[in-house]
Amino acid sequence: MLVSRLLMGVNIMHRIIALLAGYFIGLSVTVPAMAESSYEQFNDPFRFYLGAFRPKVTSEININGEILPPGPPIDVEDTLAVEDSKTVAWGGIAWHISNRNSLEFEVFSLKRDGGVSETFDPPIQIGDTIIESGAISTAYDTSVARLTYGFSLLRDERMDLQLKAGLHVAELSVALQLAGAICGPGTTPPGCPTGSTRAENEDVTAPLPHFGASFRYAITPAVAVNVNLIGFDIEVDDIDGSLVEFDADIAWQPWRHFGLGAGLRYFNVDVKGGNSELNGSFDFEYVGPVIFVQSTF
Repeated sequence: MLVSRLLMGVNIMHRIIALLAGYFIGLSVTVPAMAESSYEQFNDPFRFYLGAFRPKVTSEININGEILPPGPPIDVEDTLAVEDSKTVAWGGIAWHISNRNSLEFEVFSLKRDGGVSETFDPPIQIGDTIIESGAISTAYDTSVARLTYGFSLLRDERMDLQLKAGLHVAELSVALQLAGAICGPGTTPPGCPTGSTRAENEDVTAPLPHFGASFRYAITPAVAVNVNLIGFDIEVDDIDGSLVEFDADIAWQPWRHFGLGAGLRYFNVDVKGGNSELNGSFDFEYVGPVIFVQSTF
C-alpha cells in the first residue's frame, strides 16, 4: 500500500510540474533579467527556503500496557477526531560545499488537537485502560528534522544528480485525557465504572537514517525543478522503524538572489517498540502541497 501511494504521488507531481513549468516558462520570457543566458543563481553555493506546508495526515497509534495484552491500533483522525489537515511553517537551507559535496537541513513541526465524546463500539484500549463511553481529549505533536549529505554524480551548470545519505529525527508525542466509563486491569466491558478519569501519554524521539537520490534541473535560467526520493528500514534494540520521503518542487527565480516556488511533499514514518522509551507504535503519513520563497547567494 505504501508503494502504491508513493507512485500515485509521483504521478500527481509529474502533472503538477508539467503545468507549473509551462506557466513559469511563459512568465520568465517576460522578465528582462531572464534575457541573460547565465545559470549563476542555479549554481550559487547557498539556498535558503521558507514557506507554508498544508499536509493531509493519516496516523495510527498504539500504546501498550504493562498488564493487558496490546489492543488494535487507534486511528487518530477518525476515532479520536484529531484534525487531519493544517497549515504549518516549513523551511531549510542547502549548502554546496564544493562541486561534488553538499549538505541540506530541513525542518517542520505539526501540532494537532482533537476531542470526541460518545459511546465507543468497540471500546477503545489505551495502555492498561479501556474506555467504553465518555470523552477523550487528544494532543498529538509531530516534529521532523532532516540532515542530508549529497554527493553529485553528474553536475554541470544546469543539472545536478546526487546520491543522498543522512538522518531524520522524528519527535512524536501523544497525550490523551479520558473521562467516563473506564475499565482498568481486572474489569472488562460492558459495565465499566462511570465517572472515572485517566491520562495516557507516549512520546518517542526516533533518529532514522536514510539513503536515496535527488535530481535538480534548470529548465531555463529562471526555472528549475527538483525531485528527491529517500527512505530506509531499520531494526535496532527493540525499535523497528521505517521511513519514505518523496519531494518535488518547481522554483521560479526572476531576480538574481530571490525567487518563489511550489511543490509536493510525501512522508511516511512507522516506528514500533517494546522498551521503556517506546512501548507501542506510531504510524504517521502526510502528503500535501508547499509554497515557498527562496534566496540564493
